[in-house]
Amino acid sequence: MIVSNLNKQIGAKDILQDVSFTLDSNDKVGLVGVNGAGKSTLLKILAKEINPDNGKVKLNEETVSYLKQEIPYIYNDLTILEYIKQELKIDKLETRLHELESNLTDEVMEEYSDVLNQYGYSFEDNLNSILVGLNFKEDINNKIKTLSGGEKIKVLLAIVLLQNADILLLDEPTNNLDTEAILYLEKKLKAANKKMMIVSHDEVFLNNIVNKIYELEKGKINLYNMSYQEYLKQKELEYNELKERYIKAQDQKDKLKHQVQKAKEWANKGINKKAHNDNDKLANNYAKEKTNTDNISKLTKELEKIEIPNFEEKKPINVFFNLDEVKGNKDIELNHLVCGYETFKTSEICLLISYGTRVNIIGGNGTGKTTLIKTILKEISPLKGNVNIGSGVRIGYISQNTLDSALDESIYSYLTKDIEDIDKAKVFTLLNKFNIDYDDKDKSYLSLSPGERTRVNLAKLAINNINVLILDEVTNHLDKEALDLIYELVSSYMGTIISISHNRKYNQYLNADIDLDIETGEIFEN
Repeated sequence: MIVSNLNKQIGAKDILQDVSFTLDSNDKVGLVGVNGAGKSTLLKILAKEINPDNGKVKLNEETVSYLKQEIPYIYNDLTILEYIKQELKIDKLETRLHELESNLTDEVMEEYSDVLNQYGYSFEDNLNSILVGLNFKEDINNKIKTLSGGEKIKVLLAIVLLQNADILLLDEPTNNLDTEAILYLEKKLKAANKKMMIVSHDEVFLNNIVNKIYELEKGKINLYNMSYQEYLKQKELEYNELKERYIKAQDQKDKLKHQVQKAKEWANKGINKKAHNDNDKLANNYAKEKTNTDNISKLTKELEKIEIPNFEEKKPINVFFNLDEVKGNKDIELNHLVCGYETFKTSEICLLISYGTRVNIIGGNGTGKTTLIKTILKEISPLKGNVNIGSGVRIGYISQNTLDSALDESIYSYLTKDIEDIDKAKVFTLLNKFNIDYDDKDKSYLSLSPGERTRVNLAKLAINNINVLILDEVTNHLDKEALDLIYELVSSYMGTIISISHNRKYNQYLNADIDLDIETGEIFEN
C-alpha cells in the first residue's frame, strides 16, 4: 500500500494534511495520536469507506479488511450466522452453489468449481474455531439484537479474520472485549503474516504486536520505526529536548531584551545630561553613546532572529479527594443477590464490600457485569436478595459514556449542577488541585479534550465527596493523557472501588483486593 499526499477537511478543520507513507511487507503499524487527531478518518479512507479531498491510496492487487465499529440497527433482526454470511458474501455464493448443484452439467462445472473455492470447503469449521477462540458463547442462530456490545465486536472481528485479507485495518479492536478474547486476538495477529494498521489505546496490546508507530499530530504524520514502548521513550526524550530549547531561547530573548533596554536607557541619560551641561565630559560620553545606535540596532536584530519553539508544559497528574467529610457506615453488602431480567440472570452473590476495598468484577462478555452495577446503582431491581448500602456511602459512577459525553454548558455549570448550597471557594480550590485553570471556568465542556474532560469529571466527583467509585470500562476510547489520569485515580484513591475492565495495564494499577466472578458468584481474595 502506497499513500500519497492525503488531505481531508471536516468542517473548518484540516484533519489530514499531505499525509504520505507506505505499508510494506510485515509492517504491523500502531496508529496513535490524541482523540480527534484523525486516526479513524485515515483508516476509513484507506478502507475506501470515505474519500479524501485529494491524494491517493494505491494497492498492489492487495485485499483490505476493515474492522467496523458497530453493527447497524437495520441488521438487528438477522441471525448472527446470517449477518456473517452476508458480510462475507457467503449467502450469495451459497445461493449460486445450490442453483448449480441442481443442474450440474459439463458447461457449468468450471463455474461450480470456482464458486466452491470462493465459498471455502471449511467455512463453518473456520467460523466456529474463531468464535471459540474469541470466547463467543452465543448460539449463532440468535439474532444480532440479543448481543452485548462486546459480543457484537467479536462478530465483527470474526468477519475480519475470516476475510483473510492482505491488509488489516483495525480501529479499537479490544474495546469491550473480555480478557480471553483479547489474548486470542493478540496471538492471532502476532502470528499473521499480514500488513496491518491498528488504532488502540491498549498499551499492552500494542506493545505485543506492532513493530512501527505512525503518529498523527495536527494533521501531519510522523513515522517511528520502533515498538510502542520505544516510541514512548522517544517521545519523552523529544519533549525534554524541546523543553530545554524553549527555556534556552526564552532566557536568550530575555537577556537581549534587557540589554536593549539598558542601551536605550544609557543613551537617554546621555541626551538628558548633555541638555543640562554641554561642558560635562561625562555628558559628552553619554551623548556619544546616544549617537552610537549601531549597538542597539544589532541587539534588536539578534532579538528578532530568536525563534521560540512551540512548547506546552505538561500538566502534572494530580488526583485529590478529601474522603473524611462524610460520616456514617460506608460499607456495601450484596446479600444473596441475583441480578438480571426475565431472559437472563446472574449467579447468586454474597459479598460484604468493606470501605476501602477494591473489587474487580470479572467474566466474559454478556455475563451480567454491567447488570450487577446497574443493580447496585438501583437502576434495576434485583431478582432475588438485596443490596444494603451504608448511610455514609456516596457513590460516583463513571463509564466510557460519561467521559465521552458532550454537554453544551460551561465547566462551572457542569461541575455544580444538582448541588445545593454551592461553596464556590471549595469548587475553585478543587479546580486548582485538579490542574484546571480558574480562567477556564466559563469554557464549554463540549470544547474540552478527552484528558480535560476526565479532569473535570474527577473534580466533579471530589466536589460531591464521593467515597465509592463505580467504574465501568472507563478506559475505552481515551487518549494517553486521559488514561494516565485514570491510572493515577485507581492507584491513589483511598475509598471503595467497584470496577469492570479488561484493560491489563488498568488492572495492574487497580490492584484489586477481591475478584468477583459474575458467572459463578465465586469470590477470590488477592
